[in-house]
Amino acid sequence: MDSLRYGILGPLRLVHVQGQPLRAAKPRQLLATLLLHPNRFVSTDLIADALWENNPPRSATANIRTYVRALRGVLQDAGLPAPIDTSAAGYSIEVGVDELDASLFESLLAEGGHLRDAGDGRQAMQVLSRAYSLWRGRPLEDLTIPAAWEGSLARLEAQHRGLVDMLLDLRLEHGDASGAAVLLSARLTEDPYDEQLWRRLVDALLAAGRVGEARAVYAKAVQTLADELDIEPGPELEAAGARAENGRSANWPNPGIPSARTTQRPGPDVVQPGPMAAPELMVPPRPPSQLPLDLPDFSGRQEELEQLRDLVCGRDPVRPPIAVISGAPGTGKTSLAVRLGHQVRDFFPNGQIYLDMHGAIQPRDPAAALTDLLLSFNLPDYAIPTDPERRSAMLRSELASRRVLIILDDVATASQVTPLMPGTGASAVVVTSRNRLMDLSGADSLPLDTFDDADAAALLEQVAGAARIDRTSAAAEEILSACGNLPLAIRIVGSRLAQRPDLSPGELARRLRDETSRLDELSIGELAVRTSADLSYDALSPEEARLYRLIGHFAVGVFSARALEAVASPAAVRRSLDRLIEVNLVRISSVDHRGTARYRVHDLLRLHAIGVGDEEQKAQAVRDVTTVLDAILNKMRRANAALAFEYFGVLEHTGPLTGPDPSPFTETDAIAWFDSERSTFVPAIRAAAQNGLHDHAWRIASAWAPYLDMRAGFEDWNSSHQQGLLSAVACGDRRGEAIMHRNLGQLALYQDDWDTAWRHLDTAARLSAEVGERLGEGIAAVGLGTWLRERGKPEEGLRQYEKAVEAFVQVGNANAEALARTAIANVWLSRGDTVTAGRYLAEAFLLAVRRADSHREAKVRRRVAALRAAQGRYDQAVRQLRTALAIFNGMGDDHCAAYTRADLGQTLMERGEVAAARKMLLDSIDIGHRLGDRSVEGQAAQHLGQLYLSTGNLDSARRTLDRAARVWQQAGNDVRAAECRRAVAAFDTTTAAG
Repeated sequence: MDSLRYGILGPLRLVHVQGQPLRAAKPRQLLATLLLHPNRFVSTDLIADALWENNPPRSATANIRTYVRALRGVLQDAGLPAPIDTSAAGYSIEVGVDELDASLFESLLAEGGHLRDAGDGRQAMQVLSRAYSLWRGRPLEDLTIPAAWEGSLARLEAQHRGLVDMLLDLRLEHGDASGAAVLLSARLTEDPYDEQLWRRLVDALLAAGRVGEARAVYAKAVQTLADELDIEPGPELEAAGARAENGRSANWPNPGIPSARTTQRPGPDVVQPGPMAAPELMVPPRPPSQLPLDLPDFSGRQEELEQLRDLVCGRDPVRPPIAVISGAPGTGKTSLAVRLGHQVRDFFPNGQIYLDMHGAIQPRDPAAALTDLLLSFNLPDYAIPTDPERRSAMLRSELASRRVLIILDDVATASQVTPLMPGTGASAVVVTSRNRLMDLSGADSLPLDTFDDADAAALLEQVAGAARIDRTSAAAEEILSACGNLPLAIRIVGSRLAQRPDLSPGELARRLRDETSRLDELSIGELAVRTSADLSYDALSPEEARLYRLIGHFAVGVFSARALEAVASPAAVRRSLDRLIEVNLVRISSVDHRGTARYRVHDLLRLHAIGVGDEEQKAQAVRDVTTVLDAILNKMRRANAALAFEYFGVLEHTGPLTGPDPSPFTETDAIAWFDSERSTFVPAIRAAAQNGLHDHAWRIASAWAPYLDMRAGFEDWNSSHQQGLLSAVACGDRRGEAIMHRNLGQLALYQDDWDTAWRHLDTAARLSAEVGERLGEGIAAVGLGTWLRERGKPEEGLRQYEKAVEAFVQVGNANAEALARTAIANVWLSRGDTVTAGRYLAEAFLLAVRRADSHREAKVRRRVAALRAAQGRYDQAVRQLRTALAIFNGMGDDHCAAYTRADLGQTLMERGEVAAARKMLLDSIDIGHRLGDRSVEGQAAQHLGQLYLSTGNLDSARRTLDRAARVWQQAGNDVRAAECRRAVAAFDTTTAAG
């Protein structure tokens, strides 16, 4: 590692350079920004964001040039003549893989992963240990961390966590007990309440012969769990303590294998990792290569291919080439784009991405397409911004210094793909569309017409086979004339000749002479697709045809085979799907890490499937859709019943199941099912509405609300409930309408959309009263009370909360009553009346404990902690918050955990535990930003700014409080925004006076 020149895996440093030659803050921030994107041009916009946090001065561009000159001089004086290149694309620092610790780390990580996969565990362990040694702390921990770095830093830290887990497994596997103990000790500094980590550390020390240390570690574990969580060690940790006392090791080399667990549900104080906790996957990054299979019998279009090659392979670093291939259906737009992609792969070493935009019927949402594009670059999903504009900016940054080919197939309008365009650099985009997209800025248009006579004849002979037809014969000329030289029509008739040895070219030409029947053989537009699909449909068995018709009605988006099993056995569904894939009526959309396939039918083929069959068969298809939707709804109800928490909302159905229950869900199974089928539900809701099954549409939207609330699935929540609301209105179900309004109001509260929240919640309260739904009235009242409290009207909010308590007592819902009493306590606590607040919290806590509802208990503990903090009893407040956080983490509830981390960070700060408080607050900011919850992000940022002030870190304090003020402003909380601005102003005044 002697060749290392730069270090960012810890404080920024210039390796092998005496002293600190780079002291100025802005050049240090600039160098760090460039090193986070080595050998890639970084745009001036991204640099400005990193230096001034989205608030650059007017002279930002000139200032950056000055900093670059200063940085070049410092590097040269330090003997590090790494060139910093300048172009219209921005700035780039040229760094070898072995010159930057982060680049060397990623290289070693990939090498170690390959060695492990190849079975060479010992060599992998050595390589990964080198990678581990490069980390000196949190990346760039001595600098202010701007939002512009969040994605890069999150990726590095995720890779580091994956490295630690991989290296720990290897050390355990190969008997390196002491090395495993080192890693386990490091892990425990981050998570000191994980009993399994303590137990594994005790066993690792025993295996290394360090009996005394093992005993000391066990004693420390017992003390930590008792002091902080007030719990006794579990049976596995206790057994490890007994082994330490007797000086006996567990089975080595793998002491990490836990003993058999009991099936008893853990109590509220002993929280096991929850089924909703997302696993950390460590996959060595590799360039995407997503091009579909090239057609083996592609023919013609040589002139167009050469024109496109010249365009997309241009070397202009400023203007990214964008080509729009337009034309009518059947002209071969997609085939041409895919053939081009395969021919120019070598020109795009950073990857080739293919994305179907579904413009023909249901245009794909640009925000979702942005997410897919960013995920293609191996970015973790939590690093992708929730705001579509920020996603677009991140995509431009990722593309600015890469050579990537992006094919966007079947685009509806220019606005659908404008956010997906690169801003600069040498990447290229190829768009196919039925429209010319003349308003797509910066694009070169390539309209496709039908083939000329020579290309048409060549395609017919190539598809049909030279033995089946002579391209110069009169029959071939007549067939091509009837096809109008349309490529799809030629492919259709050529395939028929190839597959039907009994059909002569002369007979086919004769059939095509009759114009009244020609549309059944070939056409343009949708009829051409219908003709092609009819040929495949005619070859299906009755069982396959029935499933195809069902898919036409149901598959508005992606779907799984499991969703269709309500109408046939799993084996029959899979047999039929295999056949439909063979005849190209259905295609595989994706395969997840478990090997489960998702399927998709082209939008035009879906329309074809809706139109085929006689009237009875069409009616049967609608009945089959109803059966599928019934099965989904019943399975959702079963899964909801298995969840460990009680949903605060009105469920669409509370009676017995309307379908058979083959076996009850466990909580783990329920969450796994929701996770695996999540992509099916929104399309299923749309399909229900399109088939007039509106009662199913709103009920499915309502039935997965508990899961969405727990997962903070805000986009799915909004899209499903917007359609659910329309469907509830369409079928005249006032109760369903009230549920949809309340859930949409709750979502708007989460997203600080105040006007929308009031409109929905007020309507929900009125409708619930009309239909006599007292629970719904109370739940809507809580939402209105929260709205009023957050908008500075606590007295009115208190009246709404008291109204809610009355309703909940009347209907006997203790969970909801506990929540409302907690909300009332918040109001009294804000007034400084700790006695009244304590009485309400005691009642709420008792209700939660009696119900054994650990989730509600954790929420009450958060407010009890606030009470204890107000009383100056910070030790008790910290204990309550850590217990609550353990419960939320165990359930995988990131949303509630983010608020708890913010509270815990503030309380630790009051106790003077600066390092622990800073970590908690940074984590809370990250989670809130990822979830799009501005309130928790603003709260945590404000606390962090105050922490920086208290420690004299004045530059960080100003930046963090500025960020908090902006976030609060976006959330519509002018009071909190003003608090932050006053703190900054006071700080600036004090600094100027000093």
